[in-house]
Amino acid sequence: MRTSIKPPQPSVSKFFKLSDFLAKDEVFHIARVNITTRNDLSYHSHNYAELLWIEEGEGTHYINGHNVSIKSNDMIMIRPQDKHTFSSKGNGLTLVNIAFSKKTLEYFRSRYFLHTNLYFWCTSNLPFHITIPEKLIKRISSRAEEAMRFKRSNIQLDSFLLFIFRNIHEHESGLHYSHAPAWLIPAIKKYNRTDYFKSGVSSFVELCERNSDYVNRVIKELFNQTLTEFVNDIRIKHAADQLILTNVPIKLIAHLCGFDSLAHFYKQFRIRYGQTPLDYRQLNQGIV
Repeated sequence: MRTSIKPPQPSVSKFFKLSDFLAKDEVFHIARVNITTRNDLSYHSHNYAELLWIEEGEGTHYINGHNVSIKSNDMIMIRPQDKHTFSSKGNGLTLVNIAFSKKTLEYFRSRYFLHTNLYFWCTSNLPFHITIPEKLIKRISSRAEEAMRFKRSNIQLDSFLLFIFRNIHEHESGLHYSHAPAWLIPAIKKYNRTDYFKSGVSSFVELCERNSDYVNRVIKELFNQTLTEFVNDIRIKHAADQLILTNVPIKLIAHLCGFDSLAHFYKQFRIRYGQTPLDYRQLNQGIV
């Protein structure tokens, strides 16, 4: 739960510099930290970005005039301008944090996140905060331990950050279905065979074990698409995969994905990918 309060001891806020934590030739700092009381870490701001995740325990994150409950499997992306500290509950709080320069942050923004306000580039008063599966936290922690053993160079930093961003992005993509009812998710997963595609909407409805009007209403509420649009998206995505991974003729791919009209297939493909199936295949199979 979040409530607006004054941060602890704002009059003695400290300012940390990344250079104070780096040895010669290091470009980032990474550490596993145990917090048992509020006094373990001063209320502070800094001239660097900081990515952290909670491995164990629970507590409070005092951040920009708010207190935010934190617990195991939370990940937070602290921006250079943020002011924060932590307190813990029970047996304490174990977190891993990685600190790196604003220059690296600017590089990642221009390279990968130019048109997004997510992650370190969110504009809200509170920084980006997400809870991710324990299995993913353990993978990230394992990768962090590997980074701790090597020279803290740009190649280690960039590869580690990309590993995290890729996994977070894939996790968030999976959340696309997180609010779907229990009967819908298995139907989506099973709807991946040629015989289902050829039957179109009717076979998808059968997999849902609900009447078509009800399925259509739920799809509309969840994804802002009609049932037909939703099913077509699944079939077109499967067709796109086949265009990349195989040399099967486009006309046959269209047929196997349930499109008897090649013109209709081309139209639907253009709506989703902005180009023809042939252009898509040539682009993704081309040798450069």
